[in-house]
Amino acid sequence: MKKSQLSSSVLLMVLSFLFCVSWATSLSSSSSGDLISCLLSKSKNVTTISQLIFTPVNASFLPIWQVAVQNTRFLKPSTRRPSVIVTPMEETLIQTCVYCAKKHGYEIRIRSGGHDYEGLSYTADVPFVMLDFTNMRSIDVDVAKRTAWVQAGATLGELYYKISRETDTLYFPAGVCPTVGVGGYMGGGGYGNLLRKYGTAADNVLDARFMDVDGNILDRKSMGEDLFWAIRGGGSSSFGIVLAWKLSLVPVPKKVTVFILNKTLEQGATEIFHKYQYVAPNIDRNLHIRTQVFAEYIGNTTKKTIRIMFEGIYQGTTDTLLPLLSRKFPELGVTREICEEIKMVQSTLVFWGLPSSTPTQILTNRSAIAKLNNKSKSDYVRTPIPVSGLRKIWRKLIQNDESALLMINPFGGRMADFSETAIPYPHRAGVLLQILKTVDFNGQPSDTTPTSLRRIAWLRSLDALMTPYVSNNPREAYSNYNDLDLGVGSANYEEASVWGERYWKRDNFKKLIRIKAKVDPHNFFRRPQSIPVF
Repeated sequence: MKKSQLSSSVLLMVLSFLFCVSWATSLSSSSSGDLISCLLSKSKNVTTISQLIFTPVNASFLPIWQVAVQNTRFLKPSTRRPSVIVTPMEETLIQTCVYCAKKHGYEIRIRSGGHDYEGLSYTADVPFVMLDFTNMRSIDVDVAKRTAWVQAGATLGELYYKISRETDTLYFPAGVCPTVGVGGYMGGGGYGNLLRKYGTAADNVLDARFMDVDGNILDRKSMGEDLFWAIRGGGSSSFGIVLAWKLSLVPVPKKVTVFILNKTLEQGATEIFHKYQYVAPNIDRNLHIRTQVFAEYIGNTTKKTIRIMFEGIYQGTTDTLLPLLSRKFPELGVTREICEEIKMVQSTLVFWGLPSSTPTQILTNRSAIAKLNNKSKSDYVRTPIPVSGLRKIWRKLIQNDESALLMINPFGGRMADFSETAIPYPHRAGVLLQILKTVDFNGQPSDTTPTSLRRIAWLRSLDALMTPYVSNNPREAYSNYNDLDLGVGSANYEEASVWGERYWKRDNFKKLIRIKAKVDPHNFFRRPQSIPVF
């Protein structure tokens, strides 16, 4: 044996021994050492790969796990953590990880941004390997072709910043939260301030680089149109691993107009919001008006009111916006003084609660953006909620301890142009509003304190109260706002349809199940509420 071969073999044995010994002290699984040995033995560069694998006894394990836990209610000792974290820098290590996890009986969780509402990308009740894409975040923008290739670990903020460095007249129609990871976001559909003009993010995906259960790397042509359909809105991690997305960039003006104004009950908020339901989904597609609804005390009194924040973004100038609103929605009372003309990338700052003058580079600083600490539910409204219904909802909000928020986005426009079967995301024609209902756990050490449990119970009672006013048969929900309260059963279609039809509707859900059975028949890529195999 040559000296170099001997040295390499000795190094492999030493590293395997160290991993196995450390795991033996921290895990009960007898196969854990075999998993590590498998990962190391399949690598061409043992030294490099050993720097990309982390076990619970590594000092950096916990910080790596914690850094992208975007919902801090999961940062507690009782949260089940990975058996091993793998942070690949190239695709071969991902292939190795899939092979070894299958061989040694581990599930895989895939984390790009860590914004999933139930922590499903970084926690599980079974032994699992977490693939963390933090080292795979390259972005290649082609202004001439109006496209971008984006690796799964990049965030929306990084994507927006990169585009803005290349051009002021192109953007991508995705969400406003900068730390959301691109990898999973497109997989659930994805919506944002441009949805009324350009549809969902997944509607604007052109191609993908995708790894299947056998480690094959596929593009749109080689995976076929069925699988390409499924991963754009059907929960891509149910079918395999998205390595990168090819996106179609959309035109935007050099300056857009934004405004923010507030209305309380005393200022006619109920009547204004009632009309908002009719106007916002049907007005010019260049205008998007998001609302946030919450209860607050009136000054220093013990009396509460409802405050509604109207946040508008218009793809054009103030001079064009004001006449439009004067004709269609004068009750809102938008004036020139509250309008600001800024670049599209700056609007992302504004909708995230930052001044437009904030340096846009902050969008790439993952640690500079505040994390969440909440429990959420989603709904879709297809018939305007009557004033009597709004007043019931307001009374319920006033009963809350100021931990609740409703985030409401109008649909219509381009969203209604797509068939509900165009991609798995089905919430299309006829949807007026999407509602996100949230309670936070601020001021509480965990989500299991008596106060936190009361907040969760309040959220569930609000959900029940709103039943008559939201969609039905099925009552629709957004899969990217995953909610395990909807159920996790998947032994048969009857069980799975309880949550599956709410996310995707019957026809799409059945098609997703058929595709899953073809591409992952043994259900290796699974988690709660993943597409099942019967």
